[in-house]
Amino acid sequence: MTAAHTHPLVDIPAELLPLILLPPLEGLPDARARGAECVWGGEPLSAAAAIDLGERETGGVRWWPRACRPCTRLAVRAARNAHPGQCEQCVDDTALCETRRALHALVLELRR
Repeated sequence: MTAAHTHPLVDIPAELLPLILLPPLEGLPDARARGAECVWGGEPLSAAAAIDLGERETGGVRWWPRACRPCTRLAVRAARNAHPGQCEQCVDDTALCETRRALHALVLELRR
């Protein structure tokens, strides 16, 4: 793969991470829970291609999910689309909501 075909790593802002829904830890194979495979699709991840989804804690267990770019884009798009139903500002005007704008910008960044 040449440099023209690689994607820069995406750094998801910490305040957006809790909005991105992950599969339940209980049903995940170990490789997905420790970030060796995409938390959603199960694809093996290299350090250069993995998107860090932050440290999480579930039932007292700490884990470090990571994902591939296409799956992350779908999850962030779902978070962006679900956000207006959970946000008072979005009820008034979604264009004024900084969180929804940040999620939308992240979706666009993940398309590159």
